[in-house]
Amino acid sequence: MRATVPRLVRVVTRSQLSEIPSRTVVQPLQPQQRSDIAQPSLIETLLKRKASLGDKYPSNIRIEPVLTRDTFKDVPTGTIKELKELLKER
Repeated sequence: MRATVPRLVRVVTRSQLSEIPSRTVVQPLQPQQRSDIAQPSLIETLLKRKASLGDKYPSNIRIEPVLTRDTFKDVPTGTIKELKELLKER
């Protein structure tokens, strides 16, 4: 069941406003800092785990490198698609 606007909004009459203590201050929600939200990516976590386990790391878990536009900056446009297919493991 979805909340509708009438369910979320509460209308307070002026007579009820005088009953509310004047010292009540509602603090607005502070947006979270970007540093609080940032978490390590899955690739970073797997690379750390692989480094800590060494030879004991399972061989069936492969970590493919992240390919960006800068990776293929100097490659001719006709061969980029072929290279991407070759770099992917099947």
